[in-house]
Amino acid sequence: MMLKHPRIGQVAVAAVIALLIEFAIAKTAHAEQLFQLRNGMVLRGMMAEIATLKEGFGAAAAGQAQVRPIWIIDDGLRRIYIHGKGMAQGDPVDVADPTQAIVLRQAKPLGGKTPEVLGSIVGVSPFNEFGRRQLTMRSDSGLVDVIQGITELNSRYAKLIALKGKPALLWDMRVATASIDSATLKRIFDRRIPAEDLDGKLETVRFFTDTQRFDDAKDALSSIENLPDDIDLEALLISLTERQATQLLDEAKVRIDAGQYTVARGILENFPADKVGRITRIQVQDELKKLNDSRDQAAALAKQLREHVAKLNPVQAAPLGPIIDEIAAGLSPDTLARLSDYVRLGTAETVALDDRVALAIAGWLLGSGSGEQNLSVATALIKVRDLVAEFLGSPDAGRRAAILEQLKTLEGAQPEYVDRMLPLLAPTLAWPEGSAVEGADGFYNVDTPKARYAIQLPPEYNPLRSYPCIVSLHQSGGYAEDQIDWWAGQFDDQTGTRMGHASRNGYIVVAPVWSRPEQRTYEYTPQEHERILASLRDAMRRSSIDSDRVFLSGHGEGGTAAWDVGLAHPDLWAGVNPISANPSKTIHHFELNARYVPLYIVKGERDGIRDDGSIMDDYMSFNHDAMVVMYRGRGREPFFDEIPHLFEWMNSPAHTRRDIPEEINVSTMRKGDQFYWWLEMGELKPDVQIDPILWDRTSKIRSAKVDASIGAGNQIRISSVPSESFRLLLRPQPGIDISKEIVVRSGSRPYRFQFDGTLDTLLEDARQRADRKRAFWFQTTIP
Repeated sequence: MMLKHPRIGQVAVAAVIALLIEFAIAKTAHAEQLFQLRNGMVLRGMMAEIATLKEGFGAAAAGQAQVRPIWIIDDGLRRIYIHGKGMAQGDPVDVADPTQAIVLRQAKPLGGKTPEVLGSIVGVSPFNEFGRRQLTMRSDSGLVDVIQGITELNSRYAKLIALKGKPALLWDMRVATASIDSATLKRIFDRRIPAEDLDGKLETVRFFTDTQRFDDAKDALSSIENLPDDIDLEALLISLTERQATQLLDEAKVRIDAGQYTVARGILENFPADKVGRITRIQVQDELKKLNDSRDQAAALAKQLREHVAKLNPVQAAPLGPIIDEIAAGLSPDTLARLSDYVRLGTAETVALDDRVALAIAGWLLGSGSGEQNLSVATALIKVRDLVAEFLGSPDAGRRAAILEQLKTLEGAQPEYVDRMLPLLAPTLAWPEGSAVEGADGFYNVDTPKARYAIQLPPEYNPLRSYPCIVSLHQSGGYAEDQIDWWAGQFDDQTGTRMGHASRNGYIVVAPVWSRPEQRTYEYTPQEHERILASLRDAMRRSSIDSDRVFLSGHGEGGTAAWDVGLAHPDLWAGVNPISANPSKTIHHFELNARYVPLYIVKGERDGIRDDGSIMDDYMSFNHDAMVVMYRGRGREPFFDEIPHLFEWMNSPAHTRRDIPEEINVSTMRKGDQFYWWLEMGELKPDVQIDPILWDRTSKIRSAKVDASIGAGNQIRISSVPSESFRLLLRPQPGIDISKEIVVRSGSRPYRFQFDGTLDTLLEDARQRADRKRAFWFQTTIP
């Protein structure tokens, strides 16, 4: 990044902006509010209240009774609907509206029709120097061309109207300013602002500063030839450079959090330290020191461990060579925490040398805080770990049975140890031959008899690091690769990488092929569910996906699929994000399930879907973590504008898969929707199973309730299940002491069970479900 002006002093950012505003055209700032949400997000806009969403998604009606405190937060680009008291963390804070508008004159229509529903957009031209573009969309009579013009432009959004012409439309549409490239904006400003217009030029500088396009702001400021003498050009340029440097430092921090240490180090080592202030220089030095300290500590620990092993007697040291090589090769900022016990006691002379080596090996295999100081046990754990990994990756049932028998003879092959090993294992399956896309780093197209999907791994992917994941479902007629492009960015042939938001934030993106060829709509069938879930399970076996941070999303019919699959299987997801979805059928009956899953629903106010207000009303309560984002003047679109907000939502610490609940209270009504956390039902009763294909022909449609709970004293009560039999799958979890007798009460008869201490269920469950964080230790079927 080029920084043109040397630092000759430092001017406070607030003072610089004040100077710019003083010389810019005066604009009236409206009042806005900041809203801190319980899920960690911060929203900004003007708030109103409505009682219900059943009548549509407009602004609040005058004098409407506030029966339900639904808040609309309007930021000009979007209207965001939340349950105010349930989602807000404290009272909103009044702030000034930063969106000072630049007004462009356009030929407005004198009259026309307001489009209630927009057809699908098939083409959009670039904006010209007048701020106009041609949009082509489908209508009942064929393709329609509409000329749009920008009438208002601010740091947050551009307001577009349909210009004079045929058809004559009264259409106010908003797009994110971030979606308009700098070259286009410069052409618009150059055409609009005469060279001698000082106020207009300064307004342009202010605009680029507000949008954090600091290179553009500096170029615009440097091009002004008639600046008043009392404006210190050099000082203003320095301040812009300082803000640009802060932006660069923030990017380095994002990359560090994403595990992209080489990229981050490159940013920090090439930082323009001579052009920024002292505080920024210190922050850069601190971040670089942290990176280098982690690297140096990993190298020092590996060296120290080798020296310690060399001092052991030959019998103890002989079997340790491979694991020490593995630890030395795998130590990184992602894995240093595993050796925390060894870091603390590795040089303690009061601890025997073999005990210290045991701490390092056990920590590597079991994770931080293992506390295992018996070297014979730690050595046995190496063989246990290798056999467990082989079991999970073996397609041979005979070999798996032999491994289970072999494990029974090994010290350390207890469920407590194996359960801690499982999340730390490297992926147990290799990528299928030919699945890697040549020249595209980390991009695979997987096509197996059980799963078809595309997957993109993030830059600097480390199989020993656990990554958040987005499962994204394509539109009808779309391709899985489209979802990879949307989230991770389009592939760059020159660099062989993607630079989109998922890549920057360190997310794995999985895009299943969920539909049949030529399928036009989502059909709500178990087969579609299985295509999606089988793809996720396969991806979890081949890549390091954090099963506690898997988000389900989709566009169009894929968004509808995501909505349905997310609510039908609430135990799997950290959050569900339907985009331009059309909810129907089972979604209307799964409000109970939605209480377990955070929802972030994105749509356009003119997409033609008007029957989903009642569903949204269900989510506007204390029992839900739900947000509905409505784009003003938009139809059924992909909404690329929303990606930065989606990552703010997904990156929130509040959005991880919820703990295994002690109480299960959900709805089911379809074959396949039979597993919820620790309860799996057998064949559903005939009056419960509704065939989604025959939905419109079914005379009586209602969901069945599933109600079960874990109570005091290791007692489980099954109050309601729509099945003649069910299976319990348990692990050490809230309410369950696996070492004691478990009593299950179903109907009038109690059933008593005791965990037998074997590994059979634990390993087979981890192999089948691929969820190595929550593998079940014990199962029983009743009756």
